[in-house]
Amino acid sequence: MNKIKHQVFVTVGPSKELLTQLKKQARSNTVFKVLAVVSIGCAIWSEIERRKREEEIYQLTVRVKKLERAGEE
Repeated sequence: MNKIKHQVFVTVGPSKELLTQLKKQARSNTVFKVLAVVSIGCAIWSEIERRKREEEIYQLTVRVKKLERAGEE
């Protein structure tokens, strides 16, 4: 009896539902990355503004002290 061997190669691909879900996830990941970059930018900007205000307050404090000294004389 002859034995016949058949080799069948089956390529299994992802389903359409899975591909759709992966595309949605990729879009949401992109949105999340953009949101993270924007929030980091806002944090840096607010820190720069806070330091500017702090420097202005210090300079005004020095001016007030000088004016107080000048008024005492």
